[in-house]
Amino acid sequence: MASYETEEIDVAKEFNLLPVIFETIQALQRTSDPQELTKKVNTFRSKLQHCRTLLDKIPGLEMSGEEQKEMLNKYQAQYKEKCELLRNYRNLPVFAEAFLKETKS
Repeated sequence: MASYETEEIDVAKEFNLLPVIFETIQALQRTSDPQELTKKVNTFRSKLQHCRTLLDKIPGLEMSGEEQKEMLNKYQAQYKEKCELLRNYRNLPVFAEAFLKETKS
């Protein structure tokens, strides 16, 4: 299993293509300058490439849907087991007394 960088991405901002498309259409209507149009189209292409790069970084893409479901089930089972162990440990007298002392303070 590969490790992935956890990077927060503002999905709405990163994948919002409408402003770039709108600017390109406005440039088409406003001018006949091929350099400006080329610049706008290249901006749109670079935005698309950036979106593709972000999509390629999504963890789990190398796994099939079935493999992802299996991993999800495995991790859910581990989570339930750990929650149950935590509940059991909390009920031990040592922890229960400490918890009572802490809540009284």
